[in-house]
Amino acid sequence: MKKVLLISLAFMIGLAAVAQKPQLKQGFYLKNVQKAKEILNEPMGPSFISPFKPSPLSQKKADNPNIVTILDLGTSANVLGYSSGTRPMVWADDDLNCVINLHRAGPGATPSNLSGYYAMDLGLNLGATQTDWTNQIIVSSAIYTASPYWYDASRYPCAAIYNPGGGTNLADAYCSFFGPNFCNKVVSGFGGYTSGAANLVNFTDTNRTLRWYAPPPYTYIPDGFNVDVNGIAHMVDGDNNVESGSVVYMGNLIYGRGIWNATTHQHDYTYTTVPFPTKNGNYNLADNKIASSPDGNTLWMTTLGDADNGTPLIDSTFFPTVRRSTDGGLTWGDRINIQLDGPNGLDGVKNAYSDYFISTLFNPPLPTRDEIPYTTAFDHSVAVDKWGNLHIGVAIGFAAGGYAISYRVDSLINVFDVYTTDDGATWHAVRVGSLKTFRGTWGDYSSDNRVYISRNKAGDKMFFTWNDTHIDNEVDNQNPDVWARGFDLVTNMLTNDAGADAPVNVTFLSDITQEAYWQCTSPIVFTDDNKYTLPICTQWFGDPTADSKFKYIPDFSFTDADFTVPVPNPPFPIGMEKRDLASISINPNPVKDYAKVNVSLKSNSDMTLSVTNLVGQQVMSQNEGMVNAGSHTFTLDASKLNAGVYFVTVLVNGQKYTEKMIVE
Repeated sequence: MKKVLLISLAFMIGLAAVAQKPQLKQGFYLKNVQKAKEILNEPMGPSFISPFKPSPLSQKKADNPNIVTILDLGTSANVLGYSSGTRPMVWADDDLNCVINLHRAGPGATPSNLSGYYAMDLGLNLGATQTDWTNQIIVSSAIYTASPYWYDASRYPCAAIYNPGGGTNLADAYCSFFGPNFCNKVVSGFGGYTSGAANLVNFTDTNRTLRWYAPPPYTYIPDGFNVDVNGIAHMVDGDNNVESGSVVYMGNLIYGRGIWNATTHQHDYTYTTVPFPTKNGNYNLADNKIASSPDGNTLWMTTLGDADNGTPLIDSTFFPTVRRSTDGGLTWGDRINIQLDGPNGLDGVKNAYSDYFISTLFNPPLPTRDEIPYTTAFDHSVAVDKWGNLHIGVAIGFAAGGYAISYRVDSLINVFDVYTTDDGATWHAVRVGSLKTFRGTWGDYSSDNRVYISRNKAGDKMFFTWNDTHIDNEVDNQNPDVWARGFDLVTNMLTNDAGADAPVNVTFLSDITQEAYWQCTSPIVFTDDNKYTLPICTQWFGDPTADSKFKYIPDFSFTDADFTVPVPNPPFPIGMEKRDLASISINPNPVKDYAKVNVSLKSNSDMTLSVTNLVGQQVMSQNEGMVNAGSHTFTLDASKLNAGVYFVTVLVNGQKYTEKMIVE
């Protein structure tokens, strides 16, 4: 399993980053993550560990209307159904009012103990009741036999709903999936890809493509996946050489861009490498993600790692490094390292600890806030708001070097939204919650807090969910609940919990109180006027080597009235003012012959108009030169174009504004 701990956890540490630096008081524990061997050594069948039995619950009230409902979904052959971090496996579509849960399959596969199948649970009508769900729909089966594992046994899935343009016909939509397979025709271990799609009405319309291990680049285990509003799929993976039996990071991310194939009903991918070099070239990046803006034009690719030009206070720590694309993934901008600590660090991170808390952590002389080192945890999740700005949902805590984070002290690690309001020129952090515990371990398997970030369809509200155990004298995340909080980007307010500046315990007193293991939340939430329902799934198990069950929470929501806690960061209108230089509309759309492109400029601007197809080829371009402020109309001869989807882009003073155009 990808998050299995490979070193001893219970040793005391003292921080000695530099001579004369303050010494951390005794009593702090470390957890290191080394990803070099966990996946390659994953057990494929029962591992015969001692069965895990959850702690008895102190109270439950299933008939209380304030307690969330818990619905039964499909099963997995073992606990690895949701394992290995914060991949997108749950995806809701606000236009179709449906939600999917993709996972490794459980009983019913052949053989039954081989979890190398993908199963989809499909919930209609927002998945509100048990009868709205069809569970355990097999969308990918292993068929190529081998010993000891099948060649095409698939693991660690990612999934999204393909529904370009926000359609409302379920029969036109698909579950698009992507994940690694064992590719044993070349090497023993991961390296191949399984991708495909399953129709959300006709389950026989299920297709997949296998990509066998054929470096370069050295394909491994994708962490990030997204299908944007235009129907383009985006995947990121680490370029990791596993041929020696260890993982050797080659300094790049692999970016897969998928264009929908109307004949085969799945995405066809092209793969490129995007440089993300680290200081320790042989050390695997902790996590990689990708997300698109609501209009699909802006993409952000992110890593948690130790970038070669980063400047953290101490060596061997994790911090976010990002790249931005403003043309739907065709090209990528320069790398940006986000400094967490030191004089140039994030004020929200540096001010998270109170003066009193700092006095309990360190021996005198106490450090200044600029002297305390920080690191991210080992998972993160990303979203892009309506203005194209990145938000990173991640846990950040005290760094002890050696790619380790100190924990087992309440509030030593906090959950943050790390974000920009100006395309990455500056960065901010707002704390959305504190963690009491960090990692749960069940036999051979473990999982961290699993911080997910979601947004509403419009992209002006962000929502965060994570696992945490809040039990007296409990120091590990063995009996977690799901916690949640919202962030309104327009009002610059966080949600409250019964009036307090705190997140909400979603599963409190529910049927899975203290048993809400390994949660996964959709990147998109359901919106009904001023109500925002978070599609949350969890994986429940008693014995991690036996069948596990997936549970769905259909009725946890925030409303506009819940956003009452002010955020002490610059408001988002700063970002809006910078980006709002122009607006663009197309009429008619769809078009058969001539289309009018209406452009409104706020000031005199240098302007270029261009048209590209889905694969990024420019089919029209016209430099308009300096154009006066005001409204202007330009005519496009679409009769010369083949039927299909195109993107009309107006470049205004170096800033892009794009609208989709459909040619009939």
